[in-house]
Amino acid sequence: MSTATTIRVSGLRRQTIDSLKSQAKAQGMSVEGYLRELIETEMSISEMARRKTIDEVFAPAQKQFRDSGKSEEELDRLVDAARTDKQNGVAKKKKR
Repeated sequence: MSTATTIRVSGLRRQTIDSLKSQAKAQGMSVEGYLRELIETEMSISEMARRKTIDEVFAPAQKQFRDSGKSEEELDRLVDAARTDKQNGVAKKKKR
């Protein structure tokens, strides 16, 4: 059985609040719903980290990579491309 509890957070910078609003909107969620999901996800990850070894956590990703037939070099290129895209996206947002 779940009971609802209200938690107030004060002292957040205006920039943080604006960012939360923007990210919530981008996800099609209310700020409250977005924060609830962030907290629940973090708590789930923390619980998993307490129960599982790093090998157990990464085993599914390692299997998927092996099954994909990609080389480590291809993976490196994909990661580098994703980093570049992310950096370019951040740079574009900062120019606004």
